Amino acid sequence: MENKEATFLAKVEEMLAELNIALKGLQIYPQAHPALKNITLKVSDLLINLLKEGDLNISLIKQDLAINGIPFLKRSAVIENFKQEMEKKGIEGIDFLSGLQNQELKDFIESFSSKDWKEKVQKKEIVHIKMGRVPGNIFPAAKKAITEKERAFQKTYQENIDNAKEIIEDVETAKSVRSGKVNLVVENILQSLLKDKSIFSSLNKVKDYDDYTFTHSVDVCMLSLIQGESLNFSKDKLLELGISAFLHDLGKVFISKEILNKPIKLTLAERSIIQKHPIEGAKILQQAKGMTPLAAVVAFEHHIYYNLQGGYPLLRQKRKLHLFTMIIAIADVYDALTTSRPYHQALLPYQALRAISHLAGTQFEPFLVRNFINLLGPYPIGSFVRLNTNELGFIWRLNPGRFPWVRIVFNEKGNKLKDFFSVDLSSQTERKIISYDNPLFKGIMTEEMRLT
Repeated sequence: MENKEATFLAKVEEMLAELNIALKGLQIYPQAHPALKNITLKVSDLLINLLKEGDLNISLIKQDLAINGIPFLKRSAVIENFKQEMEKKGIEGIDFLSGLQNQELKDFIESFSSKDWKEKVQKKEIVHIKMGRVPGNIFPAAKKAITEKERAFQKTYQENIDNAKEIIEDVETAKSVRSGKVNLVVENILQSLLKDKSIFSSLNKVKDYDDYTFTHSVDVCMLSLIQGESLNFSKDKLLELGISAFLHDLGKVFISKEILNKPIKLTLAERSIIQKHPIEGAKILQQAKGMTPLAAVVAFEHHIYYNLQGGYPLLRQKRKLHLFTMIIAIADVYDALTTSRPYHQALLPYQALRAISHLAGTQFEPFLVRNFINLLGPYPIGSFVRLNTNELGFIWRLNPGRFPWVRIVFNEKGNKLKDFFSVDLSSQTERKIISYDNPLFKGIMTEEMRLT
């Protein structure tokens, strides 16, 4: 976590600590008590200072309290108390908006601390504090705007996932790999890439799929091929890279779902089981007929750090990792970070890229990290952005070397559109991206931002 982000969270925690004190104080003392006035003023000073940097959103995301989409990873009494207060009242989000006045905050604290808080909040004119639940599916209308190309690509993508499921289930039962089937699937993915790069990159990378094992195989294959193609690999070399990426996690098929999806910290014994999957995967792939030998190399190496100072399994003899391994390791971590799992909430694409960039030179090869980030662009698929028109939307498709497509979700007045529409920023000049925004601020869960 960057120092700026840590400092921001520390300031928010300080404000929440004072807010907790104020809420509890109002349950004990009368509203006119002088101690409460001082506490309320302190909350106001801290909050108004925070609002100088922009609006503040506090959201419940599964088990975490998040501020402007940044989860509090550490556990403290302050965070837990405020989280419980929101849960008890059935509130999933609170927006503190720029322009907040002392009297509004005072009215909010007094109303929020009472049993009949809903009625009291509604009676007060509190313009700069909004509360509510995160809506369910906010993207039904988006389906209307999907092009035939995108629909065809989505169909192909789902077919690839279904094929991945068949291949992996075969390994679970027969303990062998159908090399011919794998070759056909990867060939299909590769043809999609070579045919139309922009459509290939239009798959939204913020996901929440139940069949993670299968989608992860396809996604890591796709992301690796994007990097390989940019490095001018021949078609044969791309096919080998794609196969190696598709099968990199094959050793996990023999690990129980209870361990793979465990929502809490693994025991030492469970971690030991997880760390054996590169060896198990390499063994299966070495025995597979008609399989590129590089698939076994990648399966064995993909969790070993680029600098050979970390990861697993331990190497008996230090040696340079294969280029395919270094490419696939980056795609593997990016896809994992941008997918919700039982043990972690998905990161936004730019957050995942930032995390990966911090590991360049240690866990990942630096040039490949820079190249990967350049390929996905400063605003990767799924990034929620604000335009100079004050419209809000998410990156829908990339235009390699040019500005991307944005799907507009909120108009310039901040109202959610009934029918979303897409804009190719490279073909016009009136709209420009000015900043990242956070979908949680507008009640949009990141896993909902996908093409389905």
